[in-house]
Amino acid sequence: MALQEVPRITKYLSVIMLFGWLGRNTVWQFLPVYFQMHIDTVFLIGVLTSMPAAVSILLDIPVSNYVQRVGEKFVFFTGLIFGAFPGIAYLLATPLTLGLGKLFEGVSKSLVWNSGWSLSMKTSDEDSESKSLSVFLLGVNLAAIIGPVIGGYLILSNGFSLVLGLWLLTSMISIGLFLSYIGISSKADKVLMFEKLFQSRTYSNDFNHLKEHWRKVTPAYGMIFLYSIIFSFFWLAVPLALEEAGATYVEMGFIFGLAALPKAFQIFFGDLADKIGRYRMLILLSAALTPVLFAMYFLEGPYMLGAFFFVAALLTNGIPPIIHTVFDQRAPKDVESELVGFMETSKHIGQLVGPTMAGTVASIFSLSASFASAGFISLIMLGYSLKLQRF
Repeated sequence: MALQEVPRITKYLSVIMLFGWLGRNTVWQFLPVYFQMHIDTVFLIGVLTSMPAAVSILLDIPVSNYVQRVGEKFVFFTGLIFGAFPGIAYLLATPLTLGLGKLFEGVSKSLVWNSGWSLSMKTSDEDSESKSLSVFLLGVNLAAIIGPVIGGYLILSNGFSLVLGLWLLTSMISIGLFLSYIGISSKADKVLMFEKLFQSRTYSNDFNHLKEHWRKVTPAYGMIFLYSIIFSFFWLAVPLALEEAGATYVEMGFIFGLAALPKAFQIFFGDLADKIGRYRMLILLSAALTPVLFAMYFLEGPYMLGAFFFVAALLTNGIPPIIHTVFDQRAPKDVESELVGFMETSKHIGQLVGPTMAGTVASIFSLSASFASAGFISLIMLGYSLKLQRF
């Protein structure tokens, strides 16, 4: 697939995120197991896992407004800096520092993704938006494939300290690459624009823009909310279910890496959606995903869980490029950065619900029952996709 039409800056961002996310992905999916060494209940681990999303909900609208005022590059760079802190906090391994690590994750997430999505969408042509967004995600997705495999071996032989150190190291490399190839130029006074974020008029204007364009962007917001519940549900349920089933760290690492493999092919899902219709593609993906999640309720053993998790991940990872393309086509360019903030808020509300839902259901019933709860969310997503296709 030719990528000449993908903007150069999008390709740079993808490489920067590959390095920045490689170290954290050696340990990130193992964190629920690591937290279980220091925290007693699955419910509290679920709450902790959802904390970055809760932080991002508070920050998304101010951050998107700040992006609109000072430009994407400075905000993205600041997000990379905050992304280096969690590795240090987790190394200290107290309940307080574990919470601080998740707090830093939330700040970094809001800064990086609000600015990154906006920069990638603004610089891409309408005819190749799905491809560009898929390339933007490619670096992160490759890190998600490679990282857990490396991490499984390193954790088995050296424990968690080494991989948490790698988180810090690769984050610093990504900061250096960003300064070398993109830079942090800003179109406005950063301090003055930051002060204006505390003026109430700033947010009244944002919400007026949202109200004005609500009917246009609602389909994208609704779908990303539902998708995010399922996507983030995996963060808690799968690692703990695999540990409960007796998987070793190496086996878990291969399962996580294999399940992340479909992320590298998001570009093909985006291209296919451009050809056959975006809503039709959403219907196909959610219709196939629903029975897979319900089937996981009955599974035992790490290999069967891993196989079905791979299929669920394959179907789930086809959704984001489609949703973001729908959003970009519906959002007016002059207020797109502001509306990206509301889109990210929709995503983070879903990511707040997902792990909390998994932890709550697992505490009351069982970990396997939490897969059935995700199946119900997928069923709702199917119904919503059918409604959007009809109208």
